Amino acid sequence: MPTPPKVLILGVGNILLRDDGFGVHLIQSLEETAFPPDVQILEAGTVSHQLIPLFRSIDYLIVIDVVEAGDAPGAIFKFSPEDMKFLSGPKLSLHQISLTDVLDMAALTGTKPKTVIIAVQPKNISWGLELSDEVRMTMPKVKELVFEELKKIKDINWEMV
Repeated sequence: MPTPPKVLILGVGNILLRDDGFGVHLIQSLEETAFPPDVQILEAGTVSHQLIPLFRSIDYLIVIDVVEAGDAPGAIFKFSPEDMKFLSGPKLSLHQISLTDVLDMAALTGTKPKTVIIAVQPKNISWGLELSDEVRMTMPKVKELVFEELKKIKDINWEMV
């Protein structure tokens, strides 16, 4: 019997910057979901190269984040890491590491999980803990997209929680 694929659902963002913390908030909302043992959820906060060893143990990566795409707040996007390179802005410091940087570093070590990114256009990334209404209201739809991705990977019917 083949080994079931291992999946990581990764929520990234800074919860101190309102909508930027969307990925972390979504992961927190999934904590009560009964996932099989080969599906892991993780609040990653701000992305770090320390995730690379974790990527070695998975086959699929579903990332939840925000993206500044110049669209209406709450717009939802689904894309690959290659697509994200076109959306990345300039770095302000050599210490800033983006999600695409981490995935590129992982690939250099031979680690390249199949990755999909589900992201929401933020409204407000100023200091504060609350999500804007426009971004908060996308949570059910983004959860639905996560479960659709899991169904593609694992061929399991997921019930919305």
